[in-house]
Amino acid sequence: MDATPHWSYSALNTYLQCPMKYAFRYIEHAPEERSGACFAFGRAFHAVLSERAIRGSEFTLDDAKENFFAVFKAETEAAGPALTYKPDETFDGCVSKAGDMLSVALESWQDDYTVKSVAESFSVTIPGVERPLIGEFDLVVEEGGKEPCIVDWKTSGSRWPAGKADFERQATAYCYAYRVQHGHTPLFRYDVYTKAKVPQVGNWYTVRTEDELTRFAELCRQVERCVNAEAFYRNESQMNCGDCPYRDRCRKGGVK
Repeated sequence: MDATPHWSYSALNTYLQCPMKYAFRYIEHAPEERSGACFAFGRAFHAVLSERAIRGSEFTLDDAKENFFAVFKAETEAAGPALTYKPDETFDGCVSKAGDMLSVALESWQDDYTVKSVAESFSVTIPGVERPLIGEFDLVVEEGGKEPCIVDWKTSGSRWPAGKADFERQATAYCYAYRVQHGHTPLFRYDVYTKAKVPQVGNWYTVRTEDELTRFAELCRQVERCVNAEAFYRNESQMNCGDCPYRDRCRKGGVK
């Protein structure tokens, strides 16, 4: 599915964050200059939760730790010399922190008897947009015994503030896709696992209205028009540029 031209939430969000970054990643396919260990950590943690959802309660904490180590090691090795750790981070420290977080994740797991699908792929058409929107629902469960709810797993350095989930564009994109694919709009829940000294999990529910889904479709049309017009410009800020994987290249010049 990824081989054909498409949109994803990540691609849309990247363009809205910085059009130049979008061009480097999705047009030029430029190699990354730096890749934070936090991304490898997040992918490895996500892979373990997916395995837990598939295997059920027989999946132990030892299984989780073993799986995390294997995936995290593979992810960090794949990043090669671009891999960067924060000043207080090490490989072993990340593995230890993941063990604490996974202990909390397994102890608080609540979806064994309500799972509808795990890692469900989608590809949907948005009117007026040339490319399909693709992605994958981490987990779909039934809330209250009948109402579908998309669950998305996140790791975070701190607890999410109240209301953050209501403005997250990923939830809008995925609710739009689910409605097209299944015929009705679901609930959405973010399970956010914090990397605090004492890890915690927050379950953040949110819903999307018809107006919000309509505005999302219009946003997709606008972004595609901009990309087709090659409107690639820098959106410089401390947040955007600090850890940008294309920062050095961007400062030397634009896209080719």
